[in-house]
Amino acid sequence: MESPESVELLENNKGSVFSLELGEKIIDLHEHKILTFWDRVEELDVWEWKKEYMPKDEILDGHHWELKLRNRKGMSKYVYGHMSYPNKYTDLMKELNKLFGSKMEVEV
Repeated sequence: MESPESVELLENNKGSVFSLELGEKIIDLHEHKILTFWDRVEELDVWEWKKEYMPKDEILDGHHWELKLRNRKGMSKYVYGHMSYPNKYTDLMKELNKLFGSKMEVEV
């Protein structure tokens, strides 16, 4: 699978993997992988991340990213950035790749 632009956890243990070239692909996810992912979100302190990560100096191009999370308990988190990342960002990207079987590139 090529590097997706986005992944999304859907209802009923389904996932959406979207790439510009291939469009959207709906996949089945195993419950234990979903539960493991949420455990890792807790371990990585994602709920404590700031809302915004931006470089000190203005950069006109580069990598923009956003993260929207909502767990089964209703906790939600929206984080975004431009060429700046929270601690353990690459660890979270690895966990998303494990969950979705994707190969999102980590540009840190």
